[in-house]
Amino acid sequence: MRVSKDGVEMNTASDNDDRQRALHEATEWFVRLNNPLASDETRRAYQIWLVADVAHPEAMQAVSDLWGALDQPAAQLAASGWHRDTPAPVPTPPHRRPARHGARLAAASAVLALVAAIFVWRDPGIIDRAFADAATRPGERRDVRLADGSLAMLDGDTALSSDMAGGRRVVTLLRGRAWFDVVADSARPFTVHAGQVDVQVRGTAFEVDREAAAVTVEHGRVAVSGPQIADLQVDLTDWQRVAFQNGSLSTPTAIEPDQAFAWRRGLIIVDRAPLSQVVKELDKMAPGHVLIVDRQLERTTLSGTFRADDQESVLEALRATLGVRTLSLPGVATLIYR
Repeated sequence: MRVSKDGVEMNTASDNDDRQRALHEATEWFVRLNNPLASDETRRAYQIWLVADVAHPEAMQAVSDLWGALDQPAAQLAASGWHRDTPAPVPTPPHRRPARHGARLAAASAVLALVAAIFVWRDPGIIDRAFADAATRPGERRDVRLADGSLAMLDGDTALSSDMAGGRRVVTLLRGRAWFDVVADSARPFTVHAGQVDVQVRGTAFEVDREAAAVTVEHGRVAVSGPQIADLQVDLTDWQRVAFQNGSLSTPTAIEPDQAFAWRRGLIIVDRAPLSQVVKELDKMAPGHVLIVDRQLERTTLSGTFRADDQESVLEALRATLGVRTLSLPGVATLIYR
């Protein structure tokens, strides 16, 4: 530890390295101890490791908390039966299929269901992407040229489908965030459906964020409405934003251009953004979930400019400025806690 000029304790790089080393060792011990075949010798070795450093018990508790956070949603998904496409088959009479074979099959099915549930939980966008006309994985961005010549830029973990047949120009944003540069066509309005908001234009450039239920216009003019508020329409023009909030559309607000579309340049810019919002950006940057264990942390804020492909730099900023700790299982989850 070192103390800053204002008397606040700050973690040094060495402190962080020691903590991460303890967390990695704790993860290894957690896996070993949860092996049903773990020997008494292994358990004695674990007790020696546990008391060898005051950081070890804390690291072990953090790992246990992380796995506890993963178990609950995975178990809920497995119990929901989402993976069953058809009714369960009628059991074969015992004389045709030995009970032991049936037990093995049931155990294998349970394991497969759990693996599938965890797989979907760690990457919930996989289903939307599978049925989309164009999609990106977390951490990926790409440009897509639609059939009418319009351009769509997709942020990480985004999926969309399009229908350009006949006189239609309809895009459905299934998940994520996309920016559109629409080819003008007065005879065929361009419509985007994105959950709680609908957008209609003839030729303009704008962004739609499905999760935030928000529309931001770069140039041109768009009309924003919604499936549940068809009688209410908000018109937006250059550098204006509107969002669906509390059952209605907000009043259009002016936005800061550089900050609003920073992700298109491969940047994430936050200005006193609550940690809950920062976590949403982190989820788009790499596979796996980012979880806030201490709910009081959600209201703490962060400011800064970061590369959109460098999740670790954001986590390092959180550790340095907010004094939080993190534990990562790459590709699965990252835990943020005090």
